[in-house]
Amino acid sequence: MIEQLEKIFSPLELSWIDTSSEIVQSEAYCDLLPIFPNLEDIFQEGRVKDEDEFQRTIRHVFRLFKIFLLLKSGNFTHDTLSSESLVAIKEKLLNQHNKKKVIIPIILMYHDIGRMYDKKEHPYQSYQLISKRNMLEQYNISDTEQLLIKKIIQYHLLFATIYTGESTFYGISSLLNDSEFNALLTDKENINRFIDLLEIFTYIDILGYSYARIYDHYVNYYDEINNKLKDILNSWPDKEKALKKAKEYSQEWIEWRTAGALRIFQYVNTEPYLTKEFYFEKIKNSINIDIKGLTDHLEWDIIKENHLVNTSKIQLKYGLAMIMLFALGKFFRGPIREDQQISSNLIAFWVLLSKEITIRSKSENDLLWNVHFTGLPNWWKWDRKFKKELNSENLELIIKTGLHEFDERKKEFNLYLDFSSIFNS
Repeated sequence: MIEQLEKIFSPLELSWIDTSSEIVQSEAYCDLLPIFPNLEDIFQEGRVKDEDEFQRTIRHVFRLFKIFLLLKSGNFTHDTLSSESLVAIKEKLLNQHNKKKVIIPIILMYHDIGRMYDKKEHPYQSYQLISKRNMLEQYNISDTEQLLIKKIIQYHLLFATIYTGESTFYGISSLLNDSEFNALLTDKENINRFIDLLEIFTYIDILGYSYARIYDHYVNYYDEINNKLKDILNSWPDKEKALKKAKEYSQEWIEWRTAGALRIFQYVNTEPYLTKEFYFEKIKNSINIDIKGLTDHLEWDIIKENHLVNTSKIQLKYGLAMIMLFALGKFFRGPIREDQQISSNLIAFWVLLSKEITIRSKSENDLLWNVHFTGLPNWWKWDRKFKKELNSENLELIIKTGLHEFDERKKEFNLYLDFSSIFNS
């Protein structure tokens, strides 16, 4: 398989992949399909359902394979990564790739196939398609390796969303409640392999977008996430101990998570003033009299201990743009200015959401709450009127009137926050 992929992708340039409108008519696409023949029907179905998403998925896959092969050979360069970081990433990749050379390519090819059916739940949709159609049977891999691939695909956003602050380490409870995944937890080697593959996949997946920027500090922070996830999962079969560690790590990262709305994960230490402490102080200094009605205290440490302890179980679904809007009044991809003012709406959102979920949880206090934002136009259509309407009173109304449901399969809650009243008012 690797030789076939190298033959297809070696002649291609990333610039062509990023700009060509003819990828699915290309000779490269025709050569790729026979390597993964059971995808032809899914691609045909997906193309009928959503042509734009099909084209996006294929372009992403092409870029993933090109990045993967460049990293593997040591020929990848990136304007925001040092040679030392690239060597570290290459070593991580080869460490996993050399154990079984087809596994990473299979993950890259199959991980997004569910997007053409359900964008928001595409990791699970991809997993479902693979499982129901026994799509991994054709490859010369063990049952354990098949399960490893399926679960990496099902949970492929976990690593990245912990880093951005949309999720927490406590999100690992989804895996602990997954009886199928539990089969991997009986072997420490499988646990470590799962996390290591998930980490290297996350690097490649992010670089699979032409606008992506990964900096040297990612290597250190990804190492930390890797080690913490392994520590949690290696507590199995003591589930209570694992969840306790997940909560503790989530609480330790609460400042980082909150500052995700300021893109700390991307730009920390890229300029002398962009230290962790700078970002954390911005969050703390945003607390003002505007949230006086939500808490008796306006000190960050007291708010964190009294109102945000339960936020570890809150997992935001595609929430980065929204929390940036709370904090900054707009979504953008650059670093914040040194004199940037942060709105108190960000802290108000977390305090209000934590209170509401505490009330609704009742006795089921350890279950995850997945929070979905609905009624939103594309982020580039967010206007000043919406920024003006966004305040703690409207946030409180939206959160209190949000509908929730319990997912029996996952044993998790879903809460839907509808912002259409603000956008359409």
